Amino acid sequence: MSGGAGTRSLAAPAPDLDRLPELVRSIRRVPTQVRRFTVSPRTARARHRIGEELADLLVAEGLPCVGSGADRLFDDYDLGNIALHLGLLSVRRMTMRAWAAGLRRNSAAGASRLRVQVVTRCPVPGHDGPCSFGLLRPGGGREVVRVARESAPIASYEVRLPGEWPELDGAARCLVDELADVDFFLLPEAIRWDADFLLRTRMADCGGFARRLVDEGRRRGIPVRFAFGLLVVKPYSTPHCWAEFRIGDTWVPQDPLLLKAMRSWAGLDAAEWPAHRSPGAVLHRLCGRFTKLVSHRGVWTSTSLPTDYLDEVP
Repeated sequence: MSGGAGTRSLAAPAPDLDRLPELVRSIRRVPTQVRRFTVSPRTARARHRIGEELADLLVAEGLPCVGSGADRLFDDYDLGNIALHLGLLSVRRMTMRAWAAGLRRNSAAGASRLRVQVVTRCPVPGHDGPCSFGLLRPGGGREVVRVARESAPIASYEVRLPGEWPELDGAARCLVDELADVDFFLLPEAIRWDADFLLRTRMADCGGFARRLVDEGRRRGIPVRFAFGLLVVKPYSTPHCWAEFRIGDTWVPQDPLLLKAMRSWAGLDAAEWPAHRSPGAVLHRLCGRFTKLVSHRGVWTSTSLPTDYLDEVP
C-alpha cells in the first residue's frame, strides 16, 4: 500500500518505550483493591491497540494483571491510561480527537446549536408494561419518560453553546496555575474524588480535578461552582464534569485538565488553547452535582448520545 497523506494522518507514531517504566510506576500508584481484571488480550488489542508484544513488556515492568498467556486479564483503566500516554490510536484517543475538533469548530462560531439524542436500553428486561425512565433535565430535576422497551431514542437535549468566553484572571488564574502539573489519568470511581490521592500523586480525571478547583477556590473566597452536564460534540456527546468561575455576571466553564489532555493527545494547539481559556464552546451544564443521565426504576442505565448540528457552523 502506498503511503499517501491520508494514510499518514491516521497512523500513530511508534510508542516511546523508554517511558514504560515511569508510566507503569504512575499507574501502580492506583490502589490494587480498586482494580477490576476483566480485559482479555483480544479486547486489549481491539479497544486499546495494545498487542501481545507490548502487553508482555508492560507486565515485565510490573503492570498488574491476573492469569497468564491467552487467559491473562487486565484492568480497563490501566490499559486506557497506557494507550493515552503512549499515543496509541485507541478508541478513547480517537474520541478525544473528536472533542478537539468540536471545540475548534464551535469556538469559531458565534454560537452553535446542537441536538443530543438520548439512546438507552431497559436494564431489567422482562417486566410488564412500558419502561419508565427518569431523564436528567437542566437544573437537576428528572423528567419521567415512558416508552416501549425497544424505543430509541427516548428523548433529546437541544443546546445552544456560545463560541467565546471570558478568560480567567486574578486569584482564579493563580489557582489554575498551581494545578498545572496535575496529569490526566482515567480513574476508578472509588478514588476519582479522593483529594488526598490527587495531591499526593498529581493524577486526576476531570471529575476529581473539578472538585479540587471548587473546594480550594471556595476556601480562598473565589466565586466558583461545580458543574455536571454534557461535553457536546458531533457525532457523540458524553457526560462530563467541570468547574465554573463567576466573571462579572457570567459563570464561565473551566477545565484546564481537559485542555491539557487534548493538547497532549488530540492535536489541540497549545498557543491557541492555554489552560486559562474556557472550553465552554462544547460544555452544556445540567446541574451542580455528579449524577447519571438516565435511571430506570431506581437502576442507572448506560446511554449513547448521538449528536448533530441544528444549523451550519462556519
